[in-house]
Amino acid sequence: MSEESKNITVNIYGQDYMLKTTADNEYIERIADYVKSKMKELEETGLDSNSQQLKIAVLSAMNIADELFQSMNKNENIISTIETKGHSFIEYIDERIKEIESEEKE
Repeated sequence: MSEESKNITVNIYGQDYMLKTTADNEYIERIADYVKSKMKELEETGLDSNSQQLKIAVLSAMNIADELFQSMNKNENIISTIETKGHSFIEYIDERIKEIESEEKE
């Protein structure tokens, strides 16, 4: 049975955002805190949080998307390496089985 959606409000840069989600409050707060921290990083570069809120939000979204893409690429590389090694291991086992079978026939 699926979880029931609930409304959770988070405040980011003085703006309240109501989210409809099945996630728990702690998880949503962690996400909101992460977004706030990314926005704060950009604010610390000299962008004015009062007049350049949209720019800070968009650049933060770009930075978060970059982190996501890098993580996805890293995961894809790990999976590819595991698959390659797995295939090599299977080939090795198949060869050993053939060797053992041929030795038993002799």
